[in-house]
Amino acid sequence: MSESDDHRPATTAEKETFSSGGRRHLILLRGKWGLAIDRGVFLATGYSPMTKQYCFAQGHPYQKTLMLSTIGARTGKIRRANLPFFEVDGDLVVRGSNGGGPTDPHWAHNVRAHSPAWIRIGFKTHPVHAHVATGEERERLYEKMCRLSSTTKSYQDMCAPRELPLVVLRPWSRITR
Repeated sequence: MSESDDHRPATTAEKETFSSGGRRHLILLRGKWGLAIDRGVFLATGYSPMTKQYCFAQGHPYQKTLMLSTIGARTGKIRRANLPFFEVDGDLVVRGSNGGGPTDPHWAHNVRAHSPAWIRIGFKTHPVHAHVATGEERERLYEKMCRLSSTTKSYQDMCAPRELPLVVLRPWSRITR
């Protein structure tokens, strides 16, 4: 595929346009300062205004959001991202859409390098084992995720040929049994 044939969003503006369903003018929190505000509000309230604005722009109800803390693949430093999540078969699953862009988000690379992670939902933090689903597990999760959210297929279509990472966040208590 040549660069001119690549339909995936490459710039932040293109990602915002795709992720907002073409209603980018409704996205007020942007860039590093927007992420910092979102992180602060989330820590204080357990609610993500960033998620809310994208859901609103797309005409969807608010999607529950968690804060994922991963270990940096190169730096070893703790990295955080607020992400909408889905409950599937007792696990939590997040999508590595990166706004439909051509590359996986940084936190997906971190999960591949280091499976220990932490999630914060509301005001509680829990250790989890994180992994990117592959093979039959990914196929099963993808089917269920498409039923839970119409945007799952849209993100997969937009980021193709890259495979949309589906990251499973499993409590350590379920691993050690």
